[in-house]
Amino acid sequence: MIRIINDTDLKEAIDLVNQVFSEFIAEDYSPEGNKTFNDYLEYKLEEMAEDIISGHKKLWGFYENNNIIGVIGTRDHFHISLMFVHKDHQNKKIATQLFNNVVTDLKNEKYQRPIVLTVNSSPYAVKVYERLGFVATESEQENKGIRFTPMKMTVN
Repeated sequence: MIRIINDTDLKEAIDLVNQVFSEFIAEDYSPEGNKTFNDYLEYKLEEMAEDIISGHKKLWGFYENNNIIGVIGTRDHFHISLMFVHKDHQNKKIATQLFNNVVTDLKNEKYQRPIVLTVNSSPYAVKVYERLGFVATESEQENKGIRFTPMKMTVN
């Protein structure tokens, strides 16, 4: 089941993101990149409630037996800010279901078409985003030790 993550579940969601990052992505980043990401997660935990109330960010969880096994977040409606799935549940279309939920949410908001979604994908997730329909708009970049490929997708 997919639902908006509330204040009660926020720490569990951030813990999942940190765990998956550590297992699959951290090795691709420099110590500076790991620190930048960890600082970002600390910010998420402290400031997410305010961002959710303001509408600046949304965070959904994929729940199984009341545990979060997948997370997707958006910033400013059209930018995927994070998407992580627990290692035991990868390759089971959970990321696809989370992403489709975001698209459905945006379509229900009746934004002008087409909707252009963006993401700054980690090297680990580029193929996942390509399977969802994203295309790279630039080559891989690095900012504060975070390696990413800017990507976008148009939804009609």
